[in-house]
Amino acid sequence: MKRDFLFIDDSGDTGFKKDSSSHFLIAAVLIVDESKKQSLIDAIELFRSNLGWQELREMKFNKLEKSIVIDFINIIKEHDFSSYVMVLDKSKVKSKDIPKDKTTLYYRIIKELLLKLNLTNPIITIDGRADKKYAKSIKTYIKKNLRESGIHGSRIYFVDSRKNLLIQLTDIIVGSVARSYNSSKTDSQTYINALGKRIIDIFEVEL
Repeated sequence: MKRDFLFIDDSGDTGFKKDSSSHFLIAAVLIVDESKKQSLIDAIELFRSNLGWQELREMKFNKLEKSIVIDFINIIKEHDFSSYVMVLDKSKVKSKDIPKDKTTLYYRIIKELLLKLNLTNPIITIDGRADKKYAKSIKTYIKKNLRESGIHGSRIYFVDSRKNLLIQLTDIIVGSVARSYNSSKTDSQTYINALGKRIIDIFEVEL
């Protein structure tokens, strides 16, 4: 049975206070074949090994040196995967449109992202060790919306990003795109340009 493998991570926050992030992003890495998924994992493991990293040392965009991020991107972009990013620019949101429950906003953006992809029996892996109530809630929400769009057989898992290399890859991608929206940084376009064709589309969220 053909399955799609989807890995989801976010950047920023869903708040609208003065100290909140200017943008909130959710990224998805899509891999359409088991062998391609394993090839990518092998490449990431080799990269980490060459750096002399221990198993649970996590790759996070905001904590890595620029040179390591670039080296990593240059290696993984030779592998076959696609990435898609949803971006919410909070400066464009009117106060009347801000949801009272920020979880609702997170749900909605994930739903919009998933429905833009042509998924087949997807296995969806999401960053976060969610509590059981929250995990059950979002699983039910996502599966319901996928079924209504004709996408069946989905499986959804929440994982500890320290133990999942493809979630760490997604963190690098969503971090790279988030940086591109910060024009005050001299490297704002460096990482997104390096990723090139591996970023298939960037969608702007409208509330």
